[in-house]
Amino acid sequence: MTREEADFEPGHPKRCDYDPASPEAIEWARKHYAPKGERDFPVDHPKAVDTAGNLNHVATLPGIDPLHPDLEQFSGRTPEQVKAIADLNAQLAKQARETPALEPVIAPDPPEPIERPLPVGQPGG
Repeated sequence: MTREEADFEPGHPKRCDYDPASPEAIEWARKHYAPKGERDFPVDHPKAVDTAGNLNHVATLPGIDPLHPDLEQFSGRTPEQVKAIADLNAQLAKQARETPALEPVIAPDPPEPIERPLPVGQPGG
């Protein structure tokens, strides 16, 4: 048996069983009807002005998590992780050896071009 898909979501004004007083219709109107015009963000979106607890007042800087400004920029590491990685890099730097320079190599001359006739039936041929 195939499932029948509804033409409109519950509460939509064009739905066949629409009742303006139903909870579905009231919720649909709350989400889709904007009395002041078009919205930048949908209802209940974290950046919508009328969403409780939105974070529009928090400055967003490149590489910084506004909810965790104590973490390192771009990597998001804690101060303990940053110190551990710096210690590890210092240990690895002591073990590092300089790579010896390679002997220069002179490239051979390119091969001579091959004279080929143009394909038959092609423009200019």
